[in-house]
Amino acid sequence: MPSYATLVFSDEFLDLLIGGAFTRAEQRRFLRALRLLDTDERHPSLRVHQLQGDLADQWSASASDSLRITFRRLPNGRKELLRCSHHYA
Repeated sequence: MPSYATLVFSDEFLDLLIGGAFTRAEQRRFLRALRLLDTDERHPSLRVHQLQGDLADQWSASASDSLRITFRRLPNGRKELLRCSHHYA
């Protein structure tokens, strides 16, 4: 796994990403999105937005039309990656 300046990986995120739920192509899409999230979270392809309701302390970023990254903001611009999933999964 490459190193990232602003991303902190939860065990759940890593288990989901590596655990076999995603194809190699989907894993590559996640890795591209992680690079952008680390360096330019305002990139339009990520469509970063805050979630609502019970998840209001979390944010979502798109790795593709069907792949999502859920994260929580930490101090000093860091982001804790919580989950990676298929959209609405």
